[in-house]
Amino acid sequence: MLRGCEVLYGHPPPEILSAAVNLKWHHLPSAGIEPFGDLTLYGNRSVTLTNSSGVYGAAIAEHVLGMALALLRQFPFYIRRQAERRWKVCPDMRELSGSTVLICGMGDIGRRAAEKFRVLGCRVLGVRKVVHDIPPGFAEVYSLSRLPEAVRDADIIVSCLPSTRETEGAFHRGVFDKMRPGAVFINVGRGSAVAESDLIDALKHGRIAGAALDVFETEPLPPDSPLWEMENVFITPHCSGISPLNSERCFDLFFDLLTRYVAGKRLYNTVDFFAGY
Repeated sequence: MLRGCEVLYGHPPPEILSAAVNLKWHHLPSAGIEPFGDLTLYGNRSVTLTNSSGVYGAAIAEHVLGMALALLRQFPFYIRRQAERRWKVCPDMRELSGSTVLICGMGDIGRRAAEKFRVLGCRVLGVRKVVHDIPPGFAEVYSLSRLPEAVRDADIIVSCLPSTRETEGAFHRGVFDKMRPGAVFINVGRGSAVAESDLIDALKHGRIAGAALDVFETEPLPPDSPLWEMENVFITPHCSGISPLNSERCFDLFFDLLTRYVAGKRLYNTVDFFAGY
């Protein structure tokens, strides 16, 4: 079926890609590349893979901001009290303005989230794989290898990290133990970047104040996960990128790439199979 295909759009069953021996370009309508980042899936090992990075950043950045406000203003606590019809005030409510925010992963999502936090009066730090420079708006940038050091001064830690060999388990007990007791952790990147049992332990014993999670090690999140019952945890089901504007953005991006492809120009949003993003 795919033997004569030159350009492919979408998420086909991965096992059929080996038959696409003439495939030159595969475009994904998602920012994440799993499981298509494995070059051995493809019948043509010279294939170019592109993703839709840039389409979902606006929605995810707003989701991150909403999660941060929800944790600082104790919305999960009040939602549970509303369900119980209980009139009870939580005294531990904080302001976002003046907070130090650490953005881990400085791609489209991370940069857009950083912009929103800066507008609301936050000091923004960053973490990326390798530090080349300090982009405008970031007070300081750390390499991923310095993550335990980077989290120490942050009130809010946001993970936008992709799923790669380098990021797997990046947030583990040693990192959570370096966070402030009042820190909150937000993950909209990939669940593989977090050692979930270590996060649960840090939350259970009050070593960090709370977490807002849109992605998990196992999805859907198993019903027996302790995260469901924790008062200081806010859960959304990997939905942070949803927006009615995404279809139009995806079309515009793909049409622009297709125009460049037909004209023989270099494509952007290309995936590095060896780096994993």
